[in-house]
Amino acid sequence: MKRVSITVSRRHQQGAVLVVSLLLLLVITVLALGASSTTRMQERMSAGMRDRDLAFESSEAGLRNGERIIDSLLIAPSPCTSGRCQVYDRGVLPASMGFQAQTWWDTNAWSYITDQTFNTTQHTAASGGLISGRGMAGADPQFVVEEFEEVADALSVPPTGPPPSRIYYRITSASQGGTQQAQVVLQSTFARRF
Repeated sequence: MKRVSITVSRRHQQGAVLVVSLLLLLVITVLALGASSTTRMQERMSAGMRDRDLAFESSEAGLRNGERIIDSLLIAPSPCTSGRCQVYDRGVLPASMGFQAQTWWDTNAWSYITDQTFNTTQHTAASGGLISGRGMAGADPQFVVEEFEEVADALSVPPTGPPPSRIYYRITSASQGGTQQAQVVLQSTFARRF
């Protein structure tokens, strides 16, 4: 067997290793930049989701506050049609509650409070609100209560007095998250027999 030797002279290489290593370095740099931009975008998305979740939870606290107030009343409140009402009559509130400006909420809604009373003081994070003062939401939630429907328990009329019935209330709550970009409006239906 014959041995064939291959010799490559240094004159023919002339920096090929340098060019290949620079190309590999360029590819690795592009991949690293792409990964860092993806990570940055994911951080922004998760911050936005956290902000929206704060707004949702705060608005849900406003709903529960309205339900607690209605549940604590001894007699059915009389619905009204003008001014700031404890309970609004049917059809008084706008149909598109999610598109109302903050000034509308400040004028017509009740603010979150831990006891079973209607409160008009709107708290923000700067003023030490009950929810917003803990560094969570930008402002405490606000809510309105609307009498939705009264439904009798039975189809027959009793011999004396009005038939027992349940009154259904629609409670609408609005709140913002850590920033004003995340705003959530929620509604619930609450039934109460008086």
